[in-house]
Amino acid sequence: MLRVPQHAIRRCPQCGLPLANVQGIDACPDCQWITDRPDRPRCD
Repeated sequence: MLRVPQHAIRRCPQCGLPLANVQGIDACPDCQWITDRPDRPRCD
């Protein structure tokens, strides 16, 4: 029987919170960090 793949939770490199995947883009709900974006905001 096939098993559902389990992936490790990706964490924000700025604040360490788990990232939310929205339409294939990883984003941090707290500090607004987004993957593949040149002007990434930083945590305060």
